[in-house]
Amino acid sequence: MTPTTDVVDTIRLEPAAGLVKSLGSHYSLESALADLVDNCVDAGASHVTVRLLTADDKLVQVEVVDDGTGMAPDMADAAMTLGYQRVYSPNDLGHYGVGLKAASFSHADTLTLWSSNRDDTPVGRRIRRADFSRDFACERLTTRSATIERNKRKKQTGSVAGTTIVWSDLRSSYHGSNTEEARTWISQAELRIRSHLGVAFHRLISSGALALSILVDEIDRADDAIGTPVRAVDPFGYAQSGNPDYPKTLTARVGSQSVALQCHIWPGKADIPGFRIFGKAGDAFQGFYVYRNNRLLQVGGWSEVANTSKQRQLARILIEGSDAIGSLLTMNPEKAGLRFEPPFRQALVKSTASDGTTFDEYLEAAESTYKEAHRKVSKRHPIIAPKRGFSPDLFRTVQAEAGVRRSGSVSVRWTRLPSGGLFDIDFPNKEILLNRKYRPLLAPGGGSLNDAPLVKTLLFLLTHDIFEGLALGSKDKDNIALWRAVLTSAAETELRMRNAKNS
Repeated sequence: MTPTTDVVDTIRLEPAAGLVKSLGSHYSLESALADLVDNCVDAGASHVTVRLLTADDKLVQVEVVDDGTGMAPDMADAAMTLGYQRVYSPNDLGHYGVGLKAASFSHADTLTLWSSNRDDTPVGRRIRRADFSRDFACERLTTRSATIERNKRKKQTGSVAGTTIVWSDLRSSYHGSNTEEARTWISQAELRIRSHLGVAFHRLISSGALALSILVDEIDRADDAIGTPVRAVDPFGYAQSGNPDYPKTLTARVGSQSVALQCHIWPGKADIPGFRIFGKAGDAFQGFYVYRNNRLLQVGGWSEVANTSKQRQLARILIEGSDAIGSLLTMNPEKAGLRFEPPFRQALVKSTASDGTTFDEYLEAAESTYKEAHRKVSKRHPIIAPKRGFSPDLFRTVQAEAGVRRSGSVSVRWTRLPSGGLFDIDFPNKEILLNRKYRPLLAPGGGSLNDAPLVKTLLFLLTHDIFEGLALGSKDKDNIALWRAVLTSAAETELRMRNAKNS
């Protein structure tokens, strides 16, 4: 224990304003906006709109508008104070008191707050990164300006109360080197933001507790525009489990504390947004999913508890982390993943289910499900349909064994062939032409549309690939010539043998 007998007195060391320069260095644009949405949810908002405002196709301003309870003047001052920690309720998403400032200064040099509740005068506050990093200076804005912004927000949300956060003086990297680059950037940024918010808040969106939308428009006409809703992306939203024994709950115990692990196995070869999060391959999202108050804080990853492998990509474990955060799990200010403390990692490896299933056995089950789903199976592809001149039995057999293509068909008919060969190909009309010289040989009964079924079937199997192409290539023509020469020779040999027998 550190002694206290050598203490002379106690002084209070205020933080240096220069620390502002390092705020938000780990925020992506989408995670920064998610942090602002957290504040909106804590303020009781049911509708939040993220507005990406452009000028000449380049992003110049970002706004987050909500219909929450709004702020009185002293609350607005506190919100702009670095590190101010209000009294958080167990259900709040806020945690550190730095999110608004850190998220904003990670992408903008100027942060403006407009807010109004139902009782107090509307307020406005602005902090500029350069001034704030010198002496924590905050500008108080006029009541007239705050009233204008309140009326604008009411038009957007239908509510007198609420808050608007504005980022301006954005970093120049958002402008792009030319118009096309800027348009591409803003389009891709919107997709990233939409996907990130859809995953992070999917429970609130699905339950109807929160309506999120994103608007991208030119700044001088955006006030009358309507945003597009963000859809929930559920990382556990499969229709049927890949393994009938799962989901299964394992329990990890650290001292007197226990944490439930809801172990899921996705179906093999899944290809829906909940599996392919952010448009990336599903194998990037195996591992732990940690929620706090219905907000997703960690999207996959094994956190040094297990190794990532292609065979484990169907394994996802859901943890309701509200009770564990702070003791077993440490949340970073960006809310982009958590640190699993060593005792918790050890407990996870030793976790078991009530039926005795272990953590290792769960991983093995996920691997087996993946391997079974990706076992190579020979698959037949539909082929062009044999129609006029072929036996109906051939069509039914082809349809049952391989399936027939939805468009196109092949016919066969007897005709006079000046070339003298057994058959020829009429590619434009999708026909196999049989030389009627050989009809008595190949169809002794004669006269039937569907006669000579064996020969016709063999020719169909030989040539259907050709008819499925868009044109006759040189290789196709060479093959046809080869087949015609060989089969005509065989037919002539058969004729001589028949004639010799009958003479």
